[in-house]
Amino acid sequence: MTNVAERQPVVDTLNQMEAARLQDLEKTIRQGISTFAAVGEALTEIRDNRLYRASDKTFGDYTERVWGFSRQRAQQLIGGAEVAKTLSLVGVEVANEREARDAKEAAKTIGKLEPEMVVAIAQYLKTSTGSDRPLLAQAKAAAEVAQSIDLHATVMHPDTGAEVPYAALTGEQRAATLAENVSTGTHERMQRQQMHIQEKVLEANQTGRGGWQDWCMSYTQQNLTDSQELRIVMKRDPSGNAKATALIVDTETHATVAFGDSAGWLKKAVLNLVEEVKGV
Repeated sequence: MTNVAERQPVVDTLNQMEAARLQDLEKTIRQGISTFAAVGEALTEIRDNRLYRASDKTFGDYTERVWGFSRQRAQQLIGGAEVAKTLSLVGVEVANEREARDAKEAAKTIGKLEPEMVVAIAQYLKTSTGSDRPLLAQAKAAAEVAQSIDLHATVMHPDTGAEVPYAALTGEQRAATLAENVSTGTHERMQRQQMHIQEKVLEANQTGRGGWQDWCMSYTQQNLTDSQELRIVMKRDPSGNAKATALIVDTETHATVAFGDSAGWLKKAVLNLVEEVKGV
């Protein structure tokens, strides 16, 4: 494999405006680790405009040389930023990469909708929740309902009640019709989700299984190899507060296989690990 020193010099240069823009974007990446979406957006612009071309042949070469991570890692950050940007259209705020991964399907659904559908969802969520920052579950349910609406079918006219083609409505009438459908359908869907959650809780209480302690035992038995172990590490943070971290460690190499975010209590620490390994 060709190393960095053996690469052929890159002759393509940036103009003054491009060079200045690259410096601004790299500053965003350097300072924006706490705001992953800004990092992803900066990487996107560097990749799409090939602002790396004065020093590197490929985007992957650039990310490895400058930032120390692979193109695949850069794509993860870019994908997370895209999820955050899509969900922001309906008021959902994505704080970190884990939330972006959990929100990927909801963002995909919203991304396929017509712009007026997205506006209708945003209006419904703001009105029904009384907040500019609805929950992801609320946005996901609303998006799934909106996706099921056939824009080529007839609908009830919001003023007259008559069945008319959806395309015959004005922009304002379309928004009102969509909001009504999204509102009714989302409420019903959220009710079903709540019932499903309650049923699962009852089932867990009746069988004595399903809690986070049982998950630790079950995951250890079914998923860990003989050289792996599940640990819960307790220590004080810089402020002196007790924090717990659940992680899976390879006892032979001492490498951390997976870990969840630290938390102020054991249950949350384990649930953070559950989210990390879910689907793996």
